Amino acid sequence: MLAAPKQEHLGMDPANDKSNDALQPAATPVLSDRYALSALDFAVVSFFVAAYLLFYYLPLPTVGVWRDITVGRTILEESQLPQHPVQLPLAATSSYRATNWLADLSLALINRAGGPEAISLASTLVACGFLLFVYFVLCRGEAPKWLKLVAVALAAATLLFQWQGLTPAMASSVPLALLLAPLAIFARWREAEGTPSIWTWIIAPIAIVAWANTHWTFIAGPLLISAIAKGVAYDSLFAGKTLRETLGSRKVQAWAWLAQLCWFATLLNPWGFGVWAEAFEQIVRPLDGSAPLVLASGPGVIVALLVAALAFLLRRSKAPVHGGDVMLFVVATILAACNTHFALTLVAVATMVCLPMTVGMFPQREAAKSPVSTEKNEEPRPLRFAFTLLSLLAIWIGFALSPISASVLGGTPRSLAKAINDPPLGVVRYLNEHPRERFIFAPVAWSDFIAFATVDSPDMFATSDFDRLPQQAKFDYRGLVQGGAQWQRILDRYDVDTLVIDKRTQSEFATQVVGDLNAEWELAWESDRALIVQRRIAG
Repeated sequence: MLAAPKQEHLGMDPANDKSNDALQPAATPVLSDRYALSALDFAVVSFFVAAYLLFYYLPLPTVGVWRDITVGRTILEESQLPQHPVQLPLAATSSYRATNWLADLSLALINRAGGPEAISLASTLVACGFLLFVYFVLCRGEAPKWLKLVAVALAAATLLFQWQGLTPAMASSVPLALLLAPLAIFARWREAEGTPSIWTWIIAPIAIVAWANTHWTFIAGPLLISAIAKGVAYDSLFAGKTLRETLGSRKVQAWAWLAQLCWFATLLNPWGFGVWAEAFEQIVRPLDGSAPLVLASGPGVIVALLVAALAFLLRRSKAPVHGGDVMLFVVATILAACNTHFALTLVAVATMVCLPMTVGMFPQREAAKSPVSTEKNEEPRPLRFAFTLLSLLAIWIGFALSPISASVLGGTPRSLAKAINDPPLGVVRYLNEHPRERFIFAPVAWSDFIAFATVDSPDMFATSDFDRLPQQAKFDYRGLVQGGAQWQRILDRYDVDTLVIDKRTQSEFATQVVGDLNAEWELAWESDRALIVQRRIAG
């Protein structure tokens, strides 16, 4: 038998022989399907982008946040905490504790760094950061994405209904998230012998200390931990253990010790037990413009929906019900009913409590993604990445429309008139161009901004700390704002030397004041929106 001729004998190099390669299909790089987002994923991304743009472009109010910045600026200048409301001499004798000093100081530093635009951006980042916390930390487990999106939407609506910019109440959402994070991640009270995790022991007291120096709503923190401790004890009793066995349980004792530690942490502030008095006083008689919950309002509807959702889940849920969850929800609901500032706390707690109870109630429609086939006869599916591309487009649009893109895409920041909701810029401009020691009577809606933006820091008759004024001063303010023939006598009683009138809401009063001008009072400045009347300087 003759041997087959070798290729080198025929002049062929095996290294250069590509006859067999032509029969092999060409290798095509294929992107993994894990990067293929669904329509629901696109909806989640679009929601967060829309929330970011909405909160950023919402103008800041002329009340509230500017008072807090003024307080923080005073702390920086005087290196001590104020003992009475800043630039509000008529309330100097009222009980006052600057319990928001940490938030006020932070606001003053942010304003010093970038002005109102920085305040607006910081407000947006805090709000959107809390929404991300709700979605990725509180919405744990196997709940469907659309249900997680509903929870985030309720949190966003709560923020929107109470939007005042980066106030101390808004800033308190940061320590709230810090407190709830280890509780939501570990949820040890749901375990048979689950004691608090080491991270809960570390983070919870730190969050409480920061919260106690940020806003009076800190009282919710130790109350929530105490609620878990009570719920754990109830679970032990319902399991058939005696009271002695329950009190001797390592699990019950651990949660009780954590609650006591959190209560002790609230005392790490400049006033000690005084912050407790401030918190209970604000709940009984709010002095910061908040109020008890009203069902016929946005936050009231949200609270009602959450209560109805828990009632439904308690009847239909297949998951076990834990006493800690029920007590958490009950305490948060009572707090929200007492004051609207606690509505966001209830939304966060309800998300953490209710979503695990939905396990098994909704079918999982999201099929597992099959790997991409590489058979030569199967065509690739390029449209499977359509929602991924749309999500990237939404993120790019959000970036392009935000102030963060200014360094990349160029552009100018918003003007002060657009960043703030209808500020009295003309009034402030005149006061800064004609500086002198002043005691100004102005509408409360303008007073905070005037006190903040006027360089010589004038004293104001009333600000958003209106409820701290004496009763007679409140009565005179209301009478003067509504207009009256005795305006000069009222201003003389308090030695007010500058009167600012909003002509759009006080048109009749403005006409009367201009007609009553005499040798003592002069018209200093007027526009189609406002006028300033001031005492003549003798000599």
